[in-house]
Amino acid sequence: MLLAVAFAAAASASARDTAVAVTPEQRFQLALEAQSARDYRSMMSLLREAGASGHREAQEMLGVVLLAGPLLYGNGVPADRCEARHWAREAARQGSEVGQHQLHLLNRARNAPMGREACDAQRS
Repeated sequence: MLLAVAFAAAASASARDTAVAVTPEQRFQLALEAQSARDYRSMMSLLREAGASGHREAQEMLGVVLLAGPLLYGNGVPADRCEARHWAREAARQGSEVGQHQLHLLNRARNAPMGREACDAQRS
């Protein structure tokens, strides 16, 4: 219940029609609560919002979650190596060693024939 209220507050703040602003750190914390509640759709939405606002830990977590998706969360979160690379790159740009390591692994995977084609096709 508390998570639903908090998520509703975050959504309202996104619309910019309220005086209460939700910080990227608060969005990240709400994402962790959603993860604990197994509400993976909310978790991903909140992580993406926090990551887009420059929250480094959210970017790092997105890199992991989008790589391991089904292994960690079943069918609740599909794997997306290309989006994982985007978030790892964003974290690495902020000096994140986790992001740099993820990016290194993803770049190695990207050199596999299917990896490069898949990410390049998404950009087109």
